[in-house]
Amino acid sequence: MSLQTFTALAEIVSSAAVTLTLVVLLISIRQNTRAQRVRAVESLLASIAAINVPGIENPELGLALAKAMKDWRSASREERVIAHFFLFSYFKLAENGWYQYQAGALEAGQWQGWDHLIRLYYHSPGVRDVWWPARGSAYSPAFQKYLSGTTPPATVGSLSDIFGE
Repeated sequence: MSLQTFTALAEIVSSAAVTLTLVVLLISIRQNTRAQRVRAVESLLASIAAINVPGIENPELGLALAKAMKDWRSASREERVIAHFFLFSYFKLAENGWYQYQAGALEAGQWQGWDHLIRLYYHSPGVRDVWWPARGSAYSPAFQKYLSGTTPPATVGSLSDIFGE
């Protein structure tokens, strides 16, 4: 075997090894991306469950939130305090979900339900007129801009409708 033939054969083997390495790397990146998406969705689900557990354990949370969303000033001081802490946590979670959607970790179908509920809370009179102007600056400018560009959902059910108040 001549040196020229040996060199050509070595280049072919080297090229095949590089190609195989790139294919394995692409497969690995794709699997990692899928795993990251699953983790993002699981994290959001765990977080939404965590902020809803107090409502399960204490129905006053839901009632306070329903009243404050409808008319912030009609809620008692205690109801406003309860509603504030829920809303702050919920909007921080929603902000995280929005960023996950922007990054491609949430698919459009997954985001659609989040978007509907975010707009429902944001456009409720108590939140829009009193709570958000006082606390909206705690959220990123990009998220604030997103919310300010939304409209209320076409089908707006309220917590009062659900709870029978």
